Amino acid sequence: MNRRAFLATATCGLATASASAQAPVGAGRFDAAAAYSAERSGATFVVSRHGIILDERYEPGFAPTTLLPIGAGTRALAPLLVASLIEDGLMRLDEGAAQTFTEWTTHPLKNMISVRGLLNGTSGIAFGDNASGGVADAIALEPVAPPGERFIEDRAPFVLLAEIARRKLETAGRTSDPALYLANHTLEPIGCLPISWTRGIDGAASFYDGVALTGRGWAQVGELLRREGVWQAQQIVSAAALREALQGTYAAPRVGMGLWLAAASARDNDTPQHDSDLWRMNPPAPQDLAMAAGAGGQRLYIIPSEHLVVVRQSRDANARNWSDARFLDLVSNDL
Repeated sequence: MNRRAFLATATCGLATASASAQAPVGAGRFDAAAAYSAERSGATFVVSRHGIILDERYEPGFAPTTLLPIGAGTRALAPLLVASLIEDGLMRLDEGAAQTFTEWTTHPLKNMISVRGLLNGTSGIAFGDNASGGVADAIALEPVAPPGERFIEDRAPFVLLAEIARRKLETAGRTSDPALYLANHTLEPIGCLPISWTRGIDGAASFYDGVALTGRGWAQVGELLRREGVWQAQQIVSAAALREALQGTYAAPRVGMGLWLAAASARDNDTPQHDSDLWRMNPPAPQDLAMAAGAGGQRLYIIPSEHLVVVRQSRDANARNWSDARFLDLVSNDL
């Protein structure tokens, strides 16, 4: 039975263009995009540029303090965890996972798996249908493909990443809970609290699909990714790691680290099997657009070239009538 652990509360750091966070900011400007979201089970809608909120709306029953599950959008926090550990000198992006999982050292394939490969889904490790697999199960898995050969969307790499983080933090004499470490090190300074984590029976927080946070909190995550780890003129996480998070791989040009990428130069047959029409936008989406996506239209969009972050949260994880292409077209019309 999963349980949720609530972490401490902090104020949001995004600046607003209005004194009231609860009323629409710049009402009228993004009406079409906000209406499209609301009509499709929308709950929250936030648009910020250069870290300034241009529009912020909440449907009845929701507020700036409402925590909403973001499903697979949780994966956008994984590169922040790794970038935080790198900034603290506890991890390297290209270090072998076998440096931590010493039982992998003599394995011909597993000794080639890196932290980078776990983050971008090219490690070859996957639970497949074993949805309930834990840390020990993940460590014992045999690769289903050689590292770097293909992208596999699966929970196992995120379980392994969290365990590597836990062991490194424990060895360093820090809190051994990666979620609590990330909250204290990175999320609290940027104002992305409160946050709720789904935890398994072993108490480990899920970096795959287990977070609930506010619309503003998720926008803060996007803003830190956009700024490559700089917050209030301070480098709080590794810039190099976050730049890599928004880059695809040879195996999957349209997949970053916990993020989907527009990557207009990608081959059509490299498009991930993901419930999105992002890659069919006409005109095409900006080539640097990155997206964290959860079921039901939970979305975080980041467009560094436009200095733009957009959050849209849904109240129904089962909603299936969401179009990224249509929504982004409506947003762009009002920029």
